[in-house]
Parts: sequence; C-alpha cells; structure tokens
Amino acid sequence: MMSEANPGGYVKFDEVYKNSFFEQVMADSEEQRKMFGLKLFDDPDESVEHNELQFYIGRVAFTLAHAITWIEQLHQAVFYMTDFGYGKNAHELGIKRPEHLLYNIENYLIRLQSVYDRCLQLTNAVFHIGMAEEHVAHSVIVSNLHVSRTKVPQLLKAVRKTLDKHAQYRHELIHKHSHVDADLQKIRILYMPTKEVWSESSKIDYGNLVTHRAERVRKFTIKKKEEFESINATLMVAVEQLMNEFLVQYNRQKSRLEKLI
Repeated sequence: MMSEANPGGYVKFDEVYKNSFFEQVMADSEEQRKMFGLKLFDDPDESVEHNELQFYIGRVAFTLAHAITWIEQLHQAVFYMTDFGYGKNAHELGIKRPEHLLYNIENYLIRLQSVYDRCLQLTNAVFHIGMAEEHVAHSVIVSNLHVSRTKVPQLLKAVRKTLDKHAQYRHELIHKHSHVDADLQKIRILYMPTKEVWSESSKIDYGNLVTHRAERVRKFTIKKKEEFESINATLMVAVEQLMNEFLVQYNRQKSRLEKLI
C-alpha cells in the first residue's frame, strides 16, 4: 500500500521505517533479544541454542537491516555530492571538486546495482529457503517453488526494471574503466591549471576562471542530484511494494514455524 502522505506514488526513504514489514520484523527481533536477556550493546551469545523460529526471525531481521542500510546509502550519496570540504587535507591529497564528484557518482552507480542483490538475499531469508548466500542469484530464487507461486517474482522484476538501464555503468566501472561523463571531464580540465600557470599563459583573469568553473560545477551537481533523486524515488515505490508482499510471506512462515516448535 502506498503511503497516504504521498498519493502520487512518491515514497520518501524514511517511510520505509514505517512500513508494516519493517516494523513487524524489528519488533519481533527486539522481543527476541529481550527474551534472551540481551541489552542494547550486547552481542548475541553464539553458544545459546535457537529453535527454528528464533533462527528465522533473527535471520530475516539481519538481512532486512542490511538491505535497508544499503538503500539508505543511495539517498545519502545525493547529499555527499555537495558535502565537499575545501580544507588543507583535501588540498594536500590533490582532491578537488571533480575528483569528489567522480568518487560519489561512481560509488552511487555501483551501489545502485547491488540493491537487487540485497533484495534477493532478503527473499531467500523471508521464504526460509536456506540457500547459502554465495549461491543466491536471480534465476534460482524466482524459480524456487515457494517463491514462484507468489507475487514476489513480479515485484522483484519491478525493482530490477528501475535499475536495468543503469546496469552497464557498474559493469564498466568494475571491469573496464572509470565513469565517463563529457560534462564532468570538461570540469576536470578547468580545475587542472594552477593560478601561477594560468596567469602566465592566459589573458583571462584567474578569478574569472574560478567563477566560471564553479558555475559549471553548480549546474552539473544540480543535474546529477535530480537524476539520482528520481532514480531513488522510483526505486522506493518498487521496494515498498515488495516489502508489503514480504510481510504476508513473513507472517505465513512464522505461523508455520510456530506449529513446529
């Protein structure tokens, strides 16, 4: 169900924490921690034996928390694009605005594609398939008999659809070369000359160069932030719909396991 606060379908990231699936899993996990006498900063005692239901709740909570953290970082990446410090340490390391932008853009594009992997891992946990993490993949998950009989394959496809047109960027970054963007490359060129070199070779005042490149950075950053925010918004709609169905399957699995213990 879409949030009533956003009738147009846009889902803010913080609304994920209000999703019924997230609330239910975290409530179950917290109740379980209290049952084992664990306080806020206590690590679980691995020597304590868990029944299958307890294991299931803990596994889903762990996988869900890591999936949500990954998605949250996509939203944080938009903020980091403008969070650049012009301090001494950055200067000494040769970090200028183009390098900062490139790092954050590449980081975003790599993380974006990995969201689907986290969704598959969460599917594995929710359906209690028990598949080893390293073997979790699209084909084996959606073809699983228990998964294929539900809406989940279709909802996973919707998540994947929001990511597919950007998939080639991750492949290029991981296997070929750095992200190539003509506008960013022009900005990098403008940041290459030092004040001394520029003053010796150009009749244009260095201050005008600084103003011009700062304006280019501003326009480029606005454009990229809008692009990434749009991707994030579309992704959140698909993720919320997937989580709504996960709640149905999670409660079904809990009910089944409760009868076995």
